[in-house]
Amino acid sequence: MKNCRFCNITDGIYEFNEVDQPFYQNKSFMAIASIGAFIEGWTLIVPKKHQLSMKNEYSNSEFQKFTNEVLDKMIDTYGSIIAFEHGSNQEGSITACGTDHAHLHLVPFKDSLLQKIQEIKLEWIRCKASEIEQNVKDQEYLFYYEVGINKDWSDAEGYLHILKTPISQFFRKLIAEHLELSDVANYRENPFLANAQQTQNILYKLCS
Repeated sequence: MKNCRFCNITDGIYEFNEVDQPFYQNKSFMAIASIGAFIEGWTLIVPKKHQLSMKNEYSNSEFQKFTNEVLDKMIDTYGSIIAFEHGSNQEGSITACGTDHAHLHLVPFKDSLLQKIQEIKLEWIRCKASEIEQNVKDQEYLFYYEVGINKDWSDAEGYLHILKTPISQFFRKLIAEHLELSDVANYRENPFLANAQQTQNILYKLCS
């Protein structure tokens, strides 16, 4: 799709040069270092097909296999992982954080965000990732899963909130607050390219 950064990456057009190059990919998915990562290892799993959310990919065995392969290298390198998605289903929605193309965040993180998300006045339900599509239908959503050191995504069960109004960078802001980095949480203002480059370098070597 024209002017979509992730579609451009699929086509070999890199806004951030080497940083944007997938460190691992197959015909349907790619793994790239996240821009704005104030944690080294922050990775995005991105479908090459242009779509707004990941909801129809979570039950896809190819997605599960690809994600397991990435988790294998990430966990061996960085330890415990959390996963989340800001599930946008409308073009231009702020829920998408400025990127109208589906992506799943995998973030090295030794702590838990569960207490923080449950303290916020949003309704969360336990939900398997593969059940998100039937639960949300055309609505936007937030999904959070504590991967830990489990390298098997296939039965991922996390926490789902169906949005009534769009929310921008929800999980990113929580992580920044937890790490006392709220002043640099905005990825557009603080791209942390050195962290992204280090992530790309390390995981590219491991996945090659």
